[in-house]
Parts: sequence; C-alpha cells; structure tokens
Amino acid sequence: MFKVAVVGSGYIAQNHLAALKKIEDAQLVAIIGRNAEKGEKVAQENGARFFKSLEEAKRETDMDVVIICTPTDLHEQFVKEAAALKCHVLCEKPITFTVESFDRMVEACRENGVRFMVAQVARWWPEFITIRKDYLETGKLGKLHMIYEKRICQHPTWTTWHRDPKKSGGGLYDLNIHDIDYLYSIFGKPETVYATGWKSSTGCWNHVCTSLSWESGVKAVVETSLEMTGNWPFSIEFRATGDAGTIDYALTAGLNINDGERGSNLNWYPAGDEKIYPIEVEQTDMFEGEIREFLSAIRENRPASVTLEQNRGVLEVVQATIRSLEENTVVRL
Repeated sequence: MFKVAVVGSGYIAQNHLAALKKIEDAQLVAIIGRNAEKGEKVAQENGARFFKSLEEAKRETDMDVVIICTPTDLHEQFVKEAAALKCHVLCEKPITFTVESFDRMVEACRENGVRFMVAQVARWWPEFITIRKDYLETGKLGKLHMIYEKRICQHPTWTTWHRDPKKSGGGLYDLNIHDIDYLYSIFGKPETVYATGWKSSTGCWNHVCTSLSWESGVKAVVETSLEMTGNWPFSIEFRATGDAGTIDYALTAGLNINDGERGSNLNWYPAGDEKIYPIEVEQTDMFEGEIREFLSAIRENRPASVTLEQNRGVLEVVQATIRSLEENTVVRL
C-alpha cells in the first residue's frame, strides 16, 4: 500500500484527491499547505491529516509518495524536500521554468534513490490516447502533412497566480506545455521552432502560436491562449492530416474545463471516402491514469512512461519558443 501525501489543496489538488480514492493500493495520509483552515478542511473531507510542512508529515506518518500541486515557482523547493525525505515524487506541470532548475530536481531525486515523474496529464486524455495509438503510431494517416493543436480559454476562475509570470509562466508554460509534451512524446525533439504571440501587461506570454518542424518532415502548429474574452469556453482541438485521411477532435467545455455541459467529438475522414466516421472513446479519469502509471513504475522498479529525458527536452522547446517570441527568429534545437 502506497502512503500518499498531497502538497496543496486547490483546484488541481482536488483532481488528484478524487483520483486517489479510486486507486486500491494508494492511501492518502497527509495534506500539506500553508493555509491551515483550508488544509484542515480538505484533510478532514478526505480522511487524512493536515500538516504545515513535509518534514512534519514525515515524522507523523509513514508517507512514501508525495504529489505536488502548488504554483510552479514552488515546485523545485518541494521536489527537493520530498526527495530528501526519501519519498517518490509526482509533480504537477509545468515542472519548472528552466532546464537548470529541472536538472537540480532530477539530481536531488537521483541522490536520494527515489522515483520522479512530471504529471503531464494530457497523455492520459482518452481521445489523445486513441489518436496516438490508433492513428499516429500505426501510420494510418499515411504520410503526415500537418498537425494542428489548440488549447484556448479565459483565465481560470479558481486562481489568480496564473497572471504572475514569476509564479506560473503564463499560458506558454501552463497550457502550451501540454501540447508540446504530447507531440514530443510521439515525434521526439523538433528541429526548429518559430513562434508569434502576445504578451500580457503582467509579462506573461498568454496567446502564442508555435510552429514546429521535425527532421522527419512532420510539421505542427500549436495555438495557446489564456486571454480569450467574453463568455469564451475552454476549448481543445487536434487535427492531423495525411495522404490517407484526417483525424479530427474538438472539445468545448464551460468557463473552466470541468464546468458546464462538456461536448466533444472525434471523427475520422479517410481519403477518397465521402463518409465521416465518428469514433466512440471510453471516458476515463486522466488523473487516475497518470497516478496509476507512476505507482506502477515504482512497484515494477522501471522508468515511468513520462521520462525525465522527455521532460527536459520539452523545457528546451519552451525556452526556444520564448527566444523565438522575443527575437522574432527561427530557433534550431
């Protein structure tokens, strides 16, 4: 039985807590946070104890896994603290802002002999799993022409820290990194990056279009925004077109991704066929999927499917995107 502590009690932490209840060999033992009133309430609701620090929680419980769900600027601190306490670490994305910071986290976990995984939850999105396994990895699309991904929304209503680039990195880090990670996990590191975008008054790159090219010939455009206006809903799209057809996915949620009546569809448009083929996908819990993968990697003493090498490469792509935005240039990786 894994004894799990969760750092944080906000919106993302709540998703992890709900998922933990479905995992038979995981027991929540501690909530860690600075807000005692909120933390005590969340801990009580989930049958755990509240502590103000990881060190205190380790003294009072037998925790061996820590899930970090804090603003991004606190990730390095908590990863290193958890590793020093000999706890395996699952940390929310974006993992950090720089490759150098990431390397320090990896080294802390290596020195203490603990597993470390970044919670790139989009890899467990049901439709994205189907697109990857049944269309991109099988070659069903034929020779790929172009991939388009979109992840655009208003600023989240459940937080204010996303507006501070020192805490969140803005839309480029918080949203764009999902799609960059997904593409990287399939095609590897791109050869070139070019981006154009808009920076908010607080200094966040919050609306960005990134063009990526791979040596294999694959090309993709990724659009990201945290700055949609009016009553714009949280929206996701994925479209890949090749010689043999097009796979297309679209999701429209509420103001936040879990709000309102969620509508989505996944369709296959084979070349030379006038029919549209809707694809039914079993809906599964993405957070449950990523936590199960991390715990399985610990149990089986193997690297997790979200590898540290991929995480480092994704950060390199994001940093190249920033350089492209600021210098208006194509960046080679």
